[in-house]
Amino acid sequence: MLTRGRLLRAAAGEFALHGYAGTSLQEVCGSAGVSMGALTFHFSTKRALAEAIAESGAAEVRDTVERVTTDEAGPLLTVARLTCDIAGLLAVSPVVRAAARLEKELGSAAGGWCAVWRPPVEELLDQARALKELTAGVEAESVVQLAERLLFGAAVVVDSEAGAGTDARAESERLARIWSAVMHGVRAPAQPD
Repeated sequence: MLTRGRLLRAAAGEFALHGYAGTSLQEVCGSAGVSMGALTFHFSTKRALAEAIAESGAAEVRDTVERVTTDEAGPLLTVARLTCDIAGLLAVSPVVRAAARLEKELGSAAGGWCAVWRPPVEELLDQARALKELTAGVEAESVVQLAERLLFGAAVVVDSEAGAGTDARAESERLARIWSAVMHGVRAPAQPD
């Protein structure tokens, strides 16, 4: 298990920095300090290694989704907080960055980190609509797409700053400021009881 963990950490770093096509299994072995035989013992193909990274990244995001969606802040604010927390996770976790990049490059066949957070966001926005938290004329699907684009944009920003040591708090705060601006247009005024 120790070797497998080292391989996953090394591969996550390589996939996050270089993508699927740019990642060399020899580089992964060198970074992990293991032989090619050890790598192929645990992962028969590069694709199997990428899928394991995608699954690990999805598990980290799933933990964040579970933690944030138990919050009592209300569905619309929970969507904003969830995207901010996932953006922060992108900044600090090479596994999550690699999972996002692999999904972008390989599609959902890589494991689909997006499939972990998108359905709960859709559900929260359905709740927001039912509670009349959304401004009239704002479709829940539009806000889902906004969240998706914000997260994919955060992934691009984090990728471009990878060598500069992206700060998770700063990335999360940037997204929080964007959501604050957006809320003025999508959040309905509070209804009197």
